[in-house]
Amino acid sequence: MFLDRHSGKRLARLGRTYGESIDLPNLRSAVFASLLGISAIAYSSYERGERESKVDFLVALRKKTGVCLDGLMDLSQAEPNPMLG
Repeated sequence: MFLDRHSGKRLARLGRTYGESIDLPNLRSAVFASLLGISAIAYSSYERGERESKVDFLVALRKKTGVCLDGLMDLSQAEPNPMLG
């Protein structure tokens, strides 16, 4: 499953919002990637929509942030997730 560029932008915003929620407002993508158990290169390619996202990544993202994956990938017309803005 690919995260397109729009999903990638939401992913980047999620990283920033998550950083703020844990009192790390300047959380870098590389650190967020590490918290999710993936490399900075893999995370960056997800943000750009260039890499197919693995289920493990999506599960880790859900567990770490509590984000609704439907909202991240725009799979539904559900209420916006506050973590995604």
